[in-house]
Amino acid sequence: MSQHPAHSSKSPSRAHAQPPTPVEIQKALGGVDYPASRESLVDTARHHHADNSIVELLGRLPSHRYESPADVSKDIARLR
Repeated sequence: MSQHPAHSSKSPSRAHAQPPTPVEIQKALGGVDYPASRESLVDTARHHHADNSIVELLGRLPSHRYESPADVSKDIARLR
């Protein structure tokens, strides 16, 4: 009968307003061989066509070697 397009459960603009989740970040870093440099993390995220917010966040990490995904997560938490 009547249509309610405003009742859509997905909002693409809202999804992009949220900071990337740890799961999204680690998905973008899939296949990284640790230890890895910041540059390697950024390159991997770009290779996986990660959202720009993820690439920019990784680019803001301190420039040192990361021994594990947990090391990356720890430094990301410090940036937020």
